[in-house]
Amino acid sequence: MARRYHPDVCSPSTREESTRMFVELHRAYETLSDPASRRRYDYELGLVGSGSGHRGSGFERERWEEQLRGLWWRSEARRMRRTK
Repeated sequence: MARRYHPDVCSPSTREESTRMFVELHRAYETLSDPASRRRYDYELGLVGSGSGHRGSGFERERWEEQLRGLWWRSEARRMRRTK
């Protein structure tokens, strides 16, 4: 994506938008490649901890547990069909 939005590679008509995207991609790379910044970012998204008390927790613990139960039941049903 960095190559795609690099200001030196894009057409003159899209240079401004490409420059903005390139800077945004660079910031994302810096955040995700640094372990401390990545932990802070994950915490702010609510991906670390119990899910309660974290701001921005799009997937709360209950939601994850519900999805895991659904996967377990499908797996169990598949296993039971194979053993019959």
